[in-house]
Amino acid sequence: MTRVVLQAEKPDHHPEWFNMYSKVHIILSTCERAGLSEQDINLASFIEQLAASMT
Repeated sequence: MTRVVLQAEKPDHHPEWFNMYSKVHIILSTCERAGLSEQDINLASFIEQLAASMT
């Protein structure tokens, strides 16, 4: 979670987090755009790469 937070803060992005035990649920959306933005897609890609490196 810490790595994702640090990456998200670079472009001033604030995803929603739900953390329960060993699971993390992250919602990526941009209110101003009423959906996904390039910023959301970039952060999702970073999260997927990070998760893949941890398995």
